[in-house]
Formats: sequence, structure tokens, C-alpha cells
Amino acid sequence: MKTSIKFSLLAVCILLAACYNDNIIAFKPGEPINGNEISFTWGLPTSYPEGMIRPVLVQIVVAVDGIQEGGTIILPDNPSSFTNTVYDSDKAYRFILKVVANMDVQEAEPYVSDIWYSEGTTIGI
Repeated sequence: MKTSIKFSLLAVCILLAACYNDNIIAFKPGEPINGNEISFTWGLPTSYPEGMIRPVLVQIVVAVDGIQEGGTIILPDNPSSFTNTVYDSDKAYRFILKVVANMDVQEAEPYVSDIWYSEGTTIGI
């Protein structure tokens, strides 16, 4: 009995360790970076699903050398650009950008979150 419990725990640990995959999804080459600033610009959709409260937010998750030590940045009021002023060319950076919006609670389905996240875009530098 103890052996089966140990194997079950081992299997669960392996499954949980295998579920974490934080690799770069797509690499998009761009212009060379000079200095220690990185600027991003984007266009937000002109229309959103019904019941979505505007203005929307943009969430940026910053990972440095594969660790999310850069934190999560929330930009309010329909932002269209962002400048990261802490850039070290000796490190690998990954930025995950997502649009975040609140849904009107009256329009939301029961047991469904009233916060909406876009699929996002991953940029590796």
C-alpha cells in the first residue's frame, strides 16, 4: 500500500513539473537596441464584445533570463505604447502583452469571471 502511494505521489509530482512551460512562443526580429531602453507600440481593436467596459488595460509580464523577476506592469486607459527603461543587453528578455478588460456583471454568465484577457503576444529579446 505504501509503495502505491509513493508511486502515485511521484507521478503527480512529475505531472505538475511537466505542466510548467514558459518558453518563447514566437520570436519576432526587430530593430537593433541601442542604449538601455526598449519601446513597444501597438494598436488596440476598434470594437470589443458587447458588455465589455472601456477603457481597457494592457498587462505586460516581464521575464528576465527566464524568470519573471521583471514583474507585471498594468497600463490603464487604452495605452498604445510602453517603454522599458531597465534593459541589459547581456540578459535575455521576454515580454508578454495582453489586453485586459472588465465585463459588465449583468452581461456575464454565472460562475464565469468578469475579467477578460486576450490571448496575448510574446516578444523575446
